[in-house]
Amino acid sequence: MPKVSEEHREAMRQRILDAALACVARKGFAAASMADIVAEAGLSAGAVYVYYKGKEQLTVDVGRRVLGERLRALEEVAKVRPVPPPHEVITEMMASLPSTEFFPGIALQVWGEAVHRQELAGVAGQIIRDVTGHIAAYLREWLESARGLTHDAAQAEAARLAPAVVGLVQGYIVQFAFGGGNIGEAYLDSARGVLERL
Repeated sequence: MPKVSEEHREAMRQRILDAALACVARKGFAAASMADIVAEAGLSAGAVYVYYKGKEQLTVDVGRRVLGERLRALEEVAKVRPVPPPHEVITEMMASLPSTEFFPGIALQVWGEAVHRQELAGVAGQIIRDVTGHIAAYLREWLESARGLTHDAAQAEAARLAPAVVGLVQGYIVQFAFGGGNIGEAYLDSARGVLERL
């Protein structure tokens, strides 16, 4: 039997992820079943289960990929000199989230399910820790380059600030979900004002 290339595996994963997004967006996380996702992908159940054991894994993988793109962008911004300030960088990151199918609705559904599904809770917690770590790394670079803090002082201050900055991002997702574009713009302006005071 010929070996399956990594490109083929990645294309299959993406096809399944696209199907999962479509089903969850249409039916909601709780109502969408693996059978729905299999049918949407146009594959056999066996082909889908080779890559994903359940919709929880699928949904978390979608979220990781969407966030991964933004976190890589954050890493690149931290290398720029001078490092752009948080009121620009973080609000740009927020503003880009609604352009993805995962935010805000599916993300909120997954957070809701994570309250009583241990597997989702563990993975959601790890994702939040990853995001917090990336934001702290960016803030450390900014505090060193723009504020002149020593490495250790910048690291300590970044670790102190990062959880609240993550909370600002999460708050944007919630308010955008329930208030739409107008509230989203007002929230971004408000967040910009808070971040300017760092």
